[in-house]
Amino acid sequence: MGERPSEFEIIERYFSLGVPSAWPSQGIGDDCAFLDIGATRVAVTTDTSAIGTHYLPDADPWTVGYKALAVNLSDLAAAGSTPRAFFLALSLPQSDPDWLERFSAGLKLAASRYHCALLGGDTTKTVRIGDQCAPAVITITALGEVKKGLTRGGARPGDDIWVSGTIGDAYAALMFRTGQWAGTCPAELARRMDCPTPRVELGEFLEPLASACADISDGLLQDLGHILKRSGVGARLYPEALAVSDALAQVPHERRLQAQLAGGDDYELVFTAPEALRPDIVAYAVRSRLSLSRIGKIVSEKNLLVCKPDGTPIPCRFAGFDHFR
Repeated sequence: MGERPSEFEIIERYFSLGVPSAWPSQGIGDDCAFLDIGATRVAVTTDTSAIGTHYLPDADPWTVGYKALAVNLSDLAAAGSTPRAFFLALSLPQSDPDWLERFSAGLKLAASRYHCALLGGDTTKTVRIGDQCAPAVITITALGEVKKGLTRGGARPGDDIWVSGTIGDAYAALMFRTGQWAGTCPAELARRMDCPTPRVELGEFLEPLASACADISDGLLQDLGHILKRSGVGARLYPEALAVSDALAQVPHERRLQAQLAGGDDYELVFTAPEALRPDIVAYAVRSRLSLSRIGKIVSEKNLLVCKPDGTPIPCRFAGFDHFR
C-alpha cells in the first residue's frame, strides 16, 4: 500500500473529474466555485463540520449551529461575494429536541446577521457501529452573488500580503481546552473558537482591489501556501507584523508563533494587493475599526520564507491542518 494521500491530494487526484459543465466555472482549488448563469455570477461553497473533528463533544449546540454557517460565509467572503442563500444537510444520531432547539437558534442568528436564507436541505440519522459513537455531521452549501470574484490565483510579485483581525486565537483556545497547554482558556479565546466572524464586508470591499484572497481555516502558512501555488509565486513573511490579541499575547512566544502560523479555525482573510493600494486598505481599516496587518511581500522565487523583521530567514517547523495527516 502506498502513502496515504493528504486532504488536498485527494481533491486533486480523485475529484478533478474533468467533466465539462454547461455553467462555466474557474475550476477546483479556490474557496468558492464561480458559476456564470445567464448574466449572474454565483459563488458556491460547501463545508462539512463533524462533532469530534470540528467541535469538542461537549460543545454548546448554539455555537455549533452558528459556526457551521459562519465558516461557509467565510468562504464566500474570501471570494468577495455577498451571501444570498444556503442549503443544510444534517445527520444526527438521534432527534434530541433540546439539542435541535439550541442548534437552530445559533444557525438562525448567523443567517439573520448576514442575510443568508435557508432554502432547503436534508436530514438523516447516523448509525452507531459497534462501540463507535455516531457523530452529528453538518454539511452546508452556501451561495452568494459576486461581480468578478476573488480567487487564490492572482497574486503577483511586488504585491503586499495582508491579514485581517488577529489569528492564532482559536488554536490557542483548543490547546487550553484539550489540556495541551496548562491553564484555563481565556473567554476571549473561547469566543474566537466558538463564534468566528466571517469577514463578509471586508471581502466585498476587496473584491475590486485584491489580487488574491483566501480564508484562514487551516493555518496561515497552509492557506497562504494555496495562494502561492495557484499564483505560481513565492513570499517573504514577517510574523512579528501580525496583530496579536491581548489573550494570545500572554502565552510564550514560541506557542504564540505556532498558533499564528499553523493554527486554523480563525476564519480571517489573508489577501494580496498591489503596493499602490496601501492607502485605500489602511483607510478601510480605520473606517471599519478592523485590524489589517501588512505581513509580507509576494516574490517571483517559488518558495515561502518566514523572516525576522530585518529580513533574515528563520527556521519554521510548523505546518497547517490537514484532515488526513
